[in-house]
Parts: sequence; structure tokens; C-alpha cells
Amino acid sequence: MSGFNPYGSPQYPPPQHPIYPQLYNPANAPPPMQPGQPAPTAYPHGANPQYPYQPGFAYPYPGQQPPQGQPGHPAAMSYPSVTPSAPMPGNAPMPGNYMAPDFPHVSPMPVQSVEWIPSTPHTAQSLSDRAVVAGYEGHDGSPLWVIRSRYEGDLIPGKLAIKHHAAYIPWGGKENAVQNFEVCCARPETIRWLESRDGAIPPKAVVAGQTSNGEPLYVGRAKQQGSLTPGKVHPSHKVLYISFAGLEHPHKVYEVLCTI
Repeated sequence: MSGFNPYGSPQYPPPQHPIYPQLYNPANAPPPMQPGQPAPTAYPHGANPQYPYQPGFAYPYPGQQPPQGQPGHPAAMSYPSVTPSAPMPGNAPMPGNYMAPDFPHVSPMPVQSVEWIPSTPHTAQSLSDRAVVAGYEGHDGSPLWVIRSRYEGDLIPGKLAIKHHAAYIPWGGKENAVQNFEVCCARPETIRWLESRDGAIPPKAVVAGQTSNGEPLYVGRAKQQGSLTPGKVHPSHKVLYISFAGLEHPHKVYEVLCTI
């Protein structure tokens, strides 16, 4: 049906009111070049009257240079103190420690691989598709999840025996039951366990809590009488503490939860 014009038929009258206004205004456009016509006059960089230099934009048009006395990459005029966030000249990366000058105390937000989600022993089951399973019970092989809870002014990593609806954290030489806690959640491909000892902390270790004095506490795990149990790595004590059989047990050799 090549060449068929539907508007030549009374069944297809030509449109009277186009839905979209015409965006291109031929009155403002330069006439098209004809064969044999000489090329238009070349303008110096930044002097094309059709596309003048715009100081309000962070970057000039391609092929243009700012007028003499104008900065090469000014910030938007409405925000004179804001550094442009677009790529730097030559695709140079932004500085790694860049912070907006208006917010000197705000650090760039890191990508979060680990989440801590509030829960209880009887509602945590809903997180089974994303909770970090750190180990297992020795007597029945049931899973142990990583949690953290506030206790005596500290925020302490511990364990949740999800099958038995029981959560514990190690503190003060004892295994302490907790009813309100946060479950550690992460995709398996974003975390790993790295062996360490004597309070040493590997790179990218997950900071799970802190003491009342502000010392960071990390997630660790170790074997105890057939179990693989998560607990807290206390760097200044040079050990991992886990709760087991009513007591707090120190371990000099352990694994630390880290992001990849």
C-alpha cells in the first residue's frame, strides 16, 4: 500500500487539532544548505550568536570556550557555592574524600551491604529469606542467626536460635536472654567470614555494636562443643566472646563477618 494517503478518503479526514504542538519553529531555523552553496561562516569558539555561552550552566556547549574572564566550569548561578558533580575534564574522577562545601561534616553515604532489622524471637521467622545464618546448634544442627541487642548500655552482637525462639548475647561472663533485638540481614554474595585472632579485625569487618565507652564491637563466630556460634569480637580484650550453655566463653581464634 505504498503511497496510500488515508486523508484523501472521506473516512479519514485530515487532523484538525494536532495533539502535540509543533516544537520546531522553522522561522527561527537557518535555511537548509543547497547543493553548491558555500559553507556558513565559522564562528570563533563561544561566539556563535545562535548558541551563546551560558554562564549559568556548569559546562559550555561542545566545542565552545567561555568568554575571557569567565571560569571554565562554573557552578550553577543559583548555587554559587556548589561544586559541579558532573565528570571532571578529561573524565577525571571526583576526589575520593569529596564533601559538599556547604556540609563539611557530612561524609558520602557508603553502599549498605548489611541491614539490621528490629524483631523478636517470635516474629523473626519472617526474615528467614535474608537473615545471616552464622552457624548451628551442636545438639540438633538447627541454625543460629546473627543479631544485636542493647544490654547494660552496650550494643552487643549475639545469636538467635530461630527454631527455639531464643536470643542471647554474651555479657558479664554470662549468656543473657534478650527479647528485643535486630536481625542482621544481607545477601550471601555480599558477605564472607575471614579467620582472625587475638582481637585483630580484617578489612571491611561489619561493625555491629559498641560498648558504653564507644569501642566498636564486631560480629565473630567460633566452634564450641559441636556448635558454631556467633558472638562479639571485643578488640581491646583481644578475644571473641560467645554465649553458650549459660556462660560467656572467650575464643582467641575466630572468624569475623566482613563485606565483600
